[in-house]
Amino acid sequence: MAKFYYRMIAEKICADIKSGELVPGMPIPSSRELAERFEVSQLTAIHALKHLVQKGILLHKPGKNYSVARKEDTQKNACRFLTFLFRYISTKGPEFYGNRIISGIMDEIGLSSVGTYFCASPAHIIRSQTTDFSAVLEEALMLPKQNIGFVADYFIPDKIIEEIIFKTRLPVVVIGRKSQLSNVHSVVLNTLPGYHFLYKTLKRLGYDAFICCENNEILRDECLQQQMFFRELAQTEKTVSIPQFNAISPVRQGELLRHALKQLSGRRTAILSPNDYSARKILEFLEEENLKVPEQIGVTGFYGTRIATDFSPALCCLSVLPEQLGKTAARLLLSNDTHYQIHEIPMDFVFGETV
Repeated sequence: MAKFYYRMIAEKICADIKSGELVPGMPIPSSRELAERFEVSQLTAIHALKHLVQKGILLHKPGKNYSVARKEDTQKNACRFLTFLFRYISTKGPEFYGNRIISGIMDEIGLSSVGTYFCASPAHIIRSQTTDFSAVLEEALMLPKQNIGFVADYFIPDKIIEEIIFKTRLPVVVIGRKSQLSNVHSVVLNTLPGYHFLYKTLKRLGYDAFICCENNEILRDECLQQQMFFRELAQTEKTVSIPQFNAISPVRQGELLRHALKQLSGRRTAILSPNDYSARKILEFLEEENLKVPEQIGVTGFYGTRIATDFSPALCCLSVLPEQLGKTAARLLLSNDTHYQIHEIPMDFVFGETV
């Protein structure tokens, strides 16, 4: 990967400090002077200066020039923190699962004098649906030495994580998928025991047909397990599968559900939803079709989030406290545990009012 210009400027300033040409307390040339000297834009020069401030090498006070940090400045401003290569907290919608994972991390580190830093690049990648992770890598590499490590979301590929570890020498914990790297902790959901209990429960209640609404986020380990269970179910029971259910339009969802119900007419049918939000949409569809839940048809959710429990009817669902994933990830970073492994958080079947 080509070296970014701001890093070349930063490395030259560091070399001048190391050689004694720049000493603690000495002002640094202005961003305009640096831009002219290195033939780059002034924004690039400012980026280099801010990068060195974040690393504790330079000091910057509002209204004043950048200067070389003194030892006491570095000690005074030192603050340990962990970094999120993760989704931003969102205030939109009834609830976002990632918010509760993040709150679990913050609860765990609350008493440890460790702060948090959010990288902006991962959220941008989710919104733009790109596969270029170079910005994530560059942002991770510009963080200061007080960083204790990274919590990475499932969509950050192992190739980028491997390079971050190699260049920063900091640990990374991946949430939501099983990393193939030997020096990374993975924190994932274990869904299959919960699904097997769900299946036995539905059979005991007389269900003999199933509509399996599949999740499209196949990078997530729990979604892969969900698909595995649906395949198992299809081998022994009458099932209709709807691939990538949560990725298609509501109108198309309705059409496919209507067709599936027609195929399973006369059977006691349960609809297995890919998540709680989709389960709510399915309940709305069934109401429009004048089908009563659970008298005529059953519905189960997945995740057990607030949208499953705080609205009527309460969903029957596979449930987990998302905070547990965050707490486990933070605990691993705080402990410096080098016995790298996959940490599975079990999901449970929770009764509601929809089967």
